Amino acid sequence: MQRRVQKDPIAEYSTRLCEYVNNQPAVALSYARYFGEYPMATKATMTSIDQDGFDVVCHDQGEQHEVRVTFAHSLHAVSQVKHELDTLAREAETALRGNDPQSQGLMPDCPSAVLPDLDALSMVLLLMASVVIYLDFFPNTKSPALQWVLKTAGPWRIHLGVQALVIIHIIESFVSMYFTAVVGQGFFQTADVIQWALVVVVFGYPSLFHLIRLASRQRQVAQAQGQPQANK
Repeated sequence: MQRRVQKDPIAEYSTRLCEYVNNQPAVALSYARYFGEYPMATKATMTSIDQDGFDVVCHDQGEQHEVRVTFAHSLHAVSQVKHELDTLAREAETALRGNDPQSQGLMPDCPSAVLPDLDALSMVLLLMASVVIYLDFFPNTKSPALQWVLKTAGPWRIHLGVQALVIIHIIESFVSMYFTAVVGQGFFQTADVIQWALVVVVFGYPSLFHLIRLASRQRQVAQAQGQPQANK
């Protein structure tokens, strides 16, 4: 009598589950860096998942590698997947970062530009900048509050403020190019350089400061990886 092959309960949801992980690029990257043992990988994408594990494709120093990560045990329901993925992500992150969140170890960071986490000060400054730009282009606004701002500050001060904002953000975008192309060389691709420049132009220093920390950390990672070879 022929044995009936059991259907994989996870594979049929592979596309949706891979999309869930790939929407968190730092998580996919941590899988490749830790479980795949590619600590200098810059990008990673989950390509498939089944009840026994999942496959990740990563880019490391210009080459593409496939990584297979296996679960501790076979899964029997799609409801088990998220817990298993989160457990593996925490394991990878702890191993790469260390117990100290500020550790300068092999952080599972992604080179692609991201929107900044704006604190209260940044939100206020962004709102003020938006108001100034709006008043410079639409001085005939009917809003009493905006008319009061325009009258109090004066049109010429509003115009000078817009010019200053534009110049500052352009300078910040060039600074971002330096940190992506020079400081973080090898980690950021051409598309990443362009993305970061555009994000910095829009959001200014919150994005720039995040980029500076990211690029500096990646330089330290690269130096740490190259140190043993220098001592040989």
